[in-house]
Amino acid sequence: MKRFVLAFIAAYIFIFFWGWLLNGVFLKDVYAQTPNLWRPQSEMMSLFHWIIIGQALIVFAFVMMYASGFAGGGVMAGIRLGVLLEIAAIGMRLGFYAVQPFPGKLIFYGSASGLIEMIIVGAIVGAIYKPARTA
Repeated sequence: MKRFVLAFIAAYIFIFFWGWLLNGVFLKDVYAQTPNLWRPQSEMMSLFHWIIIGQALIVFAFVMMYASGFAGGGVMAGIRLGVLLEIAAIGMRLGFYAVQPFPGKLIFYGSASGLIEMIIVGAIVGAIYKPARTA
């Protein structure tokens, strides 16, 4: 249980700051090009708790999946899980792209950064759950 909580906290902190850096800094200009697709800033801030809850659910599911079937595999198992989950997320982004007017570069940047994000999350969780060394 201790490793689960530690892995959850570490991965959540990373995802929170990664999301801020990516969306609030690096992609800010890309989002500004499509203001009709997004809520006004004040409205987004009033709904910010949903971002926190959504990120927490993603991290909870990731750590649960790792603990349920990947634990013992260390960092590489975490990275493998991260890559697999991001492949599913890329599939969902492509579906959104087909039905909503998102710019293609936003789908590309989101997918590339999502892959990096999930690799790092997998490495964090895998390092915390690393197999115990035998004497």
